[in-house]
Amino acid sequence: MAEMTNPSEIAREALRRLAMSRIPPTPDNYRALYLQITKTPDEDTFPEKSLKAIAAALPRNAPDAARRAQDLEQAVASRQWSRVNQAILALAARNDENRLAWGGVIRDLVTQYGLNHVGLTSARKREALEHVLEASNCNPDLLHRRLMGLIRSWAATPTTMPGSLAPQASDSKGVEPPQSQGLAELLSLLRALLSDGIPALIDDSPSLVEEARGLANTLAHLGSGEAVEPFYKKLMAFTHKLEWLGDDQRSVRIALQGLLQLIIQNIGQLVLDNKWLSGQLAILGEAFSGHLDVRVLDEVERRLKDVIDKQGQLKQGLTDAQLRLKAMLAGFLDRLSAFAESTDEYQAALGECADQIAKADDISELSDVIDNIVRETRIVQETTAASRRELDELRQQVDQANSEITRLQQELALTSQQVRHDPLTGTLNRKGLDEVITREIARARRRESPICLALLDIDNFKALNDTFGHQVGDNALVHLAGVIKESLRPQDSVGRYGGEEFILVLPDTELDGGLTVLTRLQRELTRKFFLADSRKILITFSAGVAQLEPEEDCQTALDRADKAMYSAKRAGKNRVFAA
Repeated sequence: MAEMTNPSEIAREALRRLAMSRIPPTPDNYRALYLQITKTPDEDTFPEKSLKAIAAALPRNAPDAARRAQDLEQAVASRQWSRVNQAILALAARNDENRLAWGGVIRDLVTQYGLNHVGLTSARKREALEHVLEASNCNPDLLHRRLMGLIRSWAATPTTMPGSLAPQASDSKGVEPPQSQGLAELLSLLRALLSDGIPALIDDSPSLVEEARGLANTLAHLGSGEAVEPFYKKLMAFTHKLEWLGDDQRSVRIALQGLLQLIIQNIGQLVLDNKWLSGQLAILGEAFSGHLDVRVLDEVERRLKDVIDKQGQLKQGLTDAQLRLKAMLAGFLDRLSAFAESTDEYQAALGECADQIAKADDISELSDVIDNIVRETRIVQETTAASRRELDELRQQVDQANSEITRLQQELALTSQQVRHDPLTGTLNRKGLDEVITREIARARRRESPICLALLDIDNFKALNDTFGHQVGDNALVHLAGVIKESLRPQDSVGRYGGEEFILVLPDTELDGGLTVLTRLQRELTRKFFLADSRKILITFSAGVAQLEPEEDCQTALDRADKAMYSAKRAGKNRVFAA
C-alpha cells in the first residue's frame, strides 16, 4: 500500500480503521491510528508530566501561593493550554504585585512622625493617624494604602529641620515639642496597636495574639541600636503572618457569602408561592452580595425581626381561619350524609308502601298506606328544607372564611414587601428611616463623630403633577431617588419623608461636608435629565442641612433643617442652605 501524504486521505483512513476494528472513536484512539498511518513517533505533545512536576515544586507557604499552585495543577490536569497559560500568567502577576511592606511603612511612619513639619503639631498628627486607623474598617489593604497616603502627605510638608532627627530646643512657649517626644508618642501608639488593636482583630488566632503582645513587650524595652534589627525581623515575619491570616479570613468570608446566596436562591426556587418571603429574600440577597457592612446588617436584622413578628401574628390568624374552614367543610359533609340517610329511609318506606299496595285486596286497605306515604313525604320535605337552610348558612360562612384567608394572604405578601423600603421609590420608608436615624445618632455620640441630617423637597412638584399627571410625578420621584442613591456613600442613607420630601442621613460628616454632598447631588441632576412625554425636564430641589448638636434630639435637628429648606425656597429655589 502506497504511503499516504494527503492529510484528508490520512484522516479518512484513520476513521475507516477505527470503524473496521470497532475501536471507540476517542481523540486518543484517533491520534494513535493517525500517527501509525503517517509512521510518526508517538511523542506526547502536551508535557503533562513536566508541568505537573513544576506545579508540585511551587511554594505553598501562604494561602494565596497554595491557591495559585493548585490552579496550575488543575490547568495541567485539563490538558488545555489556554488554562495553563492563564495560571502561569497569574503566578507571574503575583510576583510583580506590590506586597504590603508593613516594615517599611512603620519605619517611614516613625520617621515622618518624629520630624517637625510646618503647620503640623504632634496633636494634629496623632489625630490624623487615629482617623486613618479607625476609618480603615479592619481592612489591611485599605489601612496600608491610607497609611502610605498619610506618609506621603507628611513628607510633602516642609520641615523646620530638614533631614535631621535630632531634638529641637524649644525657645518660646507654643513651639513644637522635641523630636524625641513625638517619637516616644508614636512608639507608645505602636505598642498599643500591637498589644490591643491587632489582637482585637485576630482573637480567633491565639498564637498570633500572643506573638503581637510579645512584640509589644519587646518594643517597650528597646534601648540600643543592636536590639532594633531582631525586632524588625520579627515584626516583618509577624506582618506576613497577618497577611496570610487576612487571606484566609477573606476566602472564608467570600465562601460563606457564596453559600448564603446559594441557600437564598434555593429557597426562592423551592417555595412555589414565595410572595410571603420575597421581601426577606431580596434584602438578604442584597446584604450578602457585596462588602459586608455592619450598618447594613444591623438594618437587615431590625427589619427582619419586625416583619417576622408581624407575619407570625398574621400566620396564626391564617391558620385559625383555615381550621375554621376545615370544620365547616366537615359539617357540610356530615349534613350531606345525614340528608342521604334520610333519603334512603324515605326510599325504603316508599318500597314498603308499594308492596302493601300490591298485596291489597280492597281499596279500604290502602287508607293506612296513603297515610304512611303522606307522613314520610312531609318528614322528607321538612328535613330537606332544614338542610337547605343549614347549607346556605354554611356556604355563607365558607365564603367569609375564604375572604378572610385571601385577605390574610395578601397582607402577608404586603408585609414581606414593606420590610425593605418605600414601595414607590425604593428608599427607606418612615419606619426604616426612624431606625436608621436613631442608630446613626447613637453611633455618632459613642464615637464623638459628627453627623448631618438633610431635608430636601422637589421644586414645583405640584405644577409637574398638574401638567403631566400623577404618574409622571411618581416617575419623577423614582428618578430623583435613583440619582440620590447613586451619588451617596455606602454609609449614607436616604428615606422618603412624605410626598416629595426626602431625608438624607450623613454619618461622619460636618456641616460643610453636608452642604457639599447636597450641592454635588444638584449637579448630578443637571446631567441626568428626567423624561416626561419625550421631553427633557430638569428636576431641582431645595434643601436644608443641619449638623446634630451634642445634646440635640433628632426632631429638633430636622426642624432646623426644615426651616433652612423653606428659606432656600423663598430665596429662589434650587438652593441648599445650612441650618
